[in-house]
Amino acid sequence: MANPDGWTQLQQRAESDGEPVRKPPRRRALTALVILVVAVLVVVGGAFLAEYITRGVAEDTVAAAVESNLPANVDGTVDVDIAGDWVLLQLFSGRLEEVTLSSDDVRFDGIPVEKMTVTASGVPIDLKAAVEDIDATVTLDEPALNELLTLPDNDAAISLGDDGVGYENSTTVFGVPIGYRVTASLSPDDTDVLVTPQGAEVTSSVGNLDLTSVVDRVVGSEPLRICLAEKLPAGVSISAIEVRDGVATLSLAASDFTLSGSSFRSTGECPA
Repeated sequence: MANPDGWTQLQQRAESDGEPVRKPPRRRALTALVILVVAVLVVVGGAFLAEYITRGVAEDTVAAAVESNLPANVDGTVDVDIAGDWVLLQLFSGRLEEVTLSSDDVRFDGIPVEKMTVTASGVPIDLKAAVEDIDATVTLDEPALNELLTLPDNDAAISLGDDGVGYENSTTVFGVPIGYRVTASLSPDDTDVLVTPQGAEVTSSVGNLDLTSVVDRVVGSEPLRICLAEKLPAGVSISAIEVRDGVATLSLAASDFTLSGSSFRSTGECPA
């Protein structure tokens, strides 16, 4: 009998081998799971990449907007950090949770500032709209503080101590000029700084006379008031002042404040 042709052999082999080999159900499930995990990783990786790019662009945009709208008496560069997760979602909501601006080269009326940090909460994407709350700190060394604060009717420089300030002045007692040094504390009152005397000592030689009580009466206990409204953006007040280790830190606050426009560029007014 002749050998069957190739097609017949293939048919016979197929019939003898039975059903084709199939992957076990467990292996098929594992393969599907691997494919799903890879797909999720691709999606999540893309989302993180988009978040990274969006955060950088948003921070650069806010920095440029703030720098271009600084008050006329303020100049410098700022770094921006946007807090919170998923800036993309914050942008879609129309408001950033928290934005921190920082600078170590800003100048107010030419006064160099060691460090400035501004934390704004509830920042709208539309910079013409109001920010919910702003808290800022400005750190000044002794020369900068003297540029900022000028004592009324006194050209004496303010010196910074460990937890307070001092300044010198003079008076005349029985026709004799008497010099004295005052130690004082600094405290805020809206846009004013109050310099409150804590004590005074005579610095001139007057023999055996003790004129401390006389100087105490001259100095008194009423604070000297220094207005800083003209140096601050309108709507910003001083919330705290701390003197530590030869530097002074002013804390500033504002609510419903815009980071651009005329309200940001304009300053307050001091009484004539």
